Amino acid sequence: MSTKPNIVWLVQDHVTWKHYRDTAGPKPTLNTYNRIASGGIAFNRAYTVTPLCSPARASMATGVYAHKHGITRNDDKSLSKQFLPGIPSFNQYVQQEGYRTGYFGKWHAGAQSIHELGFEGFSLPGYGNPYGSARFAEYLERFELPHPVIDVEWALGDKLQNFDLTKITRFAGGDPSGFKGTSTAVVKTPVETTEAYFIAQLACDWVEERALDGEPFVMRVDVWGPHQPYLVAEPFKDTIDPKQIPEYPNFRNSFEDRPNYHKKDRDSWRQRTGYTTWEEWQPIMARAYENFSQTDAALGKVLDTLERTGLLDNTIVIYTADHGDILGSNGGLFDKDSMLTEETMSIPLAIRWPGAPKNGAALDALVSNMDIVPTVLELAGAQVPSHMDGKSIVPLLSDTSSPWREDLMAMHFGHINHDDIQRVLYYGPYKYTAHLDDSDELYDLNADPFELHNLIDEPAMTDVLKEMKARLHRNMDQAGDVSADSLRLIQQKSMP
Repeated sequence: MSTKPNIVWLVQDHVTWKHYRDTAGPKPTLNTYNRIASGGIAFNRAYTVTPLCSPARASMATGVYAHKHGITRNDDKSLSKQFLPGIPSFNQYVQQEGYRTGYFGKWHAGAQSIHELGFEGFSLPGYGNPYGSARFAEYLERFELPHPVIDVEWALGDKLQNFDLTKITRFAGGDPSGFKGTSTAVVKTPVETTEAYFIAQLACDWVEERALDGEPFVMRVDVWGPHQPYLVAEPFKDTIDPKQIPEYPNFRNSFEDRPNYHKKDRDSWRQRTGYTTWEEWQPIMARAYENFSQTDAALGKVLDTLERTGLLDNTIVIYTADHGDILGSNGGLFDKDSMLTEETMSIPLAIRWPGAPKNGAALDALVSNMDIVPTVLELAGAQVPSHMDGKSIVPLLSDTSSPWREDLMAMHFGHINHDDIQRVLYYGPYKYTAHLDDSDELYDLNADPFELHNLIDEPAMTDVLKEMKARLHRNMDQAGDVSADSLRLIQQKSMP
């Protein structure tokens, strides 16, 4: 049996984390998250490096910002369709330290497959459709499970009834069958017929194999949920009463002091959904919360398997997400689009390791999901390459008072109907968002956690704004963020 610690990295997609953490009323039940956080460290100020699937996931594979790895967007406007030369995936470093590397679930980080990059495991090209895969069909047969059948309750499309999910060809966007990702649905078959339980089972099988051969391993487990469509099965269905969910704190935000893009996007979603009241959003919110509980529980199966096989005491477990979910916030928004609000930026991050304090700890250090890559490398005994923008969290695990970064930059390169770049800088309680060819945002998150009061034009904030711009400029320069658009942003915002 190897003495090297195993590393298991659990990733969910598109989580209602700020809703869970900062609002009142019914919440998702996150037993797996709490199990990890209570036996290690939870990070209160964890953020996504880019609140969009492909760029964030590529940064979670490479440890660098999107302009360096090349996957800047989900669509054909991305700088590149695969990692740029000289930017390898993290598994290649830990393999050199004698680790087996497994990957199970959603990839969506460029054209290269997990197998081309050297991982073992299961994934699919592009966004992927687990329900249409041969591996899912084998899983159903193995456990004598029926095809997953749903009743669609709400959708920007057809309200399908008794619909077999194995008939879809696209899991995201619109499918020729009439199924739409912008939907909520009840799963009428056992919860084991959902993608998260399928992916968790594949990961558990791989853990069982490693328990037998004793080889050290690093494993990523990436479920597709709780990203919409919000598909919920028993025993999670109807565990939250929609009427008990209080109005989201910024639901009535007028957007008078927001960038023009924000107003345009909010008005677009109101037109598409037809929803302007909180009562209309409550049922959707309830299903989203229940779906979050469901995916969290599925990942708990991996912890159970580690414990049952005797591997948990020698395994580091990391729990996080690629980005947040803007659901129902700011006047009734959906998905994430190109907004860098706290709803899309905030993510869970908890780490449990052998010998960690059993009463748990919570830190306010500014961290991002890009930091997990160098953290995994250091935990595996690999040298962290100098080209990585992420910073290893390992010093904070051994000493929570260790010196840490003062500020944190995140970025966005556009999505669907918004092409202008944006940059975010966090420093102390402040958050500054610079929008190319649009107005900017400045918030005191301690005083205004739901970003209701944009301080960008407040005379009393002149010195703070100057400091935020200087720090953002310095971060951009250090990261080599000097494209034509980036330089234009620097000039347009008069960054010192």
